[in-house]
Amino acid sequence: MTDRVSNSSNNTKTWRDLLFILVIGLCLGILGGLVNKLAGALAGAAVLLALFGAYNNVFDNNHRLMSGLVAGGITGAVVGEIAFLLGGIPENIWQAALFGMVRGILLGAVVGLITRARPDEGDSASVALFLVFGSIVVGAVLGAGVGLVTGLTMALISTGWWGSILALLLGLVVGGYLGSYFQARQAVISSALIFGLLALAGTLFQDILAGLVMGMLAGALTPMLVVAAIGFFGGLTSRGLQAGAVEAIEAPAEMIQQGAVPFLAPAILMGIIVGVAAAGEGAMVALAVTLAVIGMLLGVIIEIEQRQVNRLTIGRLIEMIMLGSDRWPIVEMVMRLSGTNRRTAVSGAIMGLILGVLGAAIGFLIGWQLLQMLDMLT
Repeated sequence: MTDRVSNSSNNTKTWRDLLFILVIGLCLGILGGLVNKLAGALAGAAVLLALFGAYNNVFDNNHRLMSGLVAGGITGAVVGEIAFLLGGIPENIWQAALFGMVRGILLGAVVGLITRARPDEGDSASVALFLVFGSIVVGAVLGAGVGLVTGLTMALISTGWWGSILALLLGLVVGGYLGSYFQARQAVISSALIFGLLALAGTLFQDILAGLVMGMLAGALTPMLVVAAIGFFGGLTSRGLQAGAVEAIEAPAEMIQQGAVPFLAPAILMGIIVGVAAAGEGAMVALAVTLAVIGMLLGVIIEIEQRQVNRLTIGRLIEMIMLGSDRWPIVEMVMRLSGTNRRTAVSGAIMGLILGVLGAAIGFLIGWQLLQMLDMLT
């Protein structure tokens, strides 16, 4: 009797999961149809739902995966729509700087409001108001810094062949520092090469890929520049110019090795949003997919660490990114899809990819028809 109940429960879960994958693909396809981006919708659905299928097959409880994916996807679609409505795609370096800074300020202010400092019991209304206002201002200032660096980076890499060289160097440097997290020379070299090639590919293909990759690199670069400047100033004032240069070079690696997730995660996310927003209307699909992936991976982290969280909401998602733990279990996340779980993960990924692309294709036709109807009405 127990086996029958268990089998019935598993079958229900399987059909529910397949329907969920199909619906998410359908939603991405409709979004892609409304902005006439078929390739982006199909590619996004393939990556997102293949990854979901892989993790879904190796975890017994998928509530966190589903809620994280949905919360991230909705957040990305809304942010992408706002970025599109703001318009003003930059055409030169000064416009790019302003473009990035304005969006960084807006994003930072919203994040500051969501993650605002909470007053203690008994505090007056004026104290509570000050904490809210202060959190918004701090978020806006930090967001402005990330947006400015991202906007300038996007402008510089689009200025001919030397922009590609600059992107390659940026990828090598940032990738090398990120690889120092594992404190192994092989990890540093591998990470530098991977990010360097990604940055180079971004400059070749431009648009969304360039915004995604270069936004990520510029976002990671911003806190590295801050700690490097602090290290340089400290070394310069205490032991001279040479010591300042050495401190500036070593400071980012020390920050990462000591646990830099609270610094890097918010900056990288803002960099990605600002970078992808420069791609125009395609940003809606790209940001929906990107933040859905991030939300789902946060669900994976919660599952691995067995946190007492049943589901991820949009507010909880943002708080986890901005105020997360000092480390993320990256190695454990990769290991869950390898070893004895490899076949299970691969079969789930294949099923997710097929159903996701199918749903996205159908959704694109629906969205495209809606777009034609809207054009006729206007």
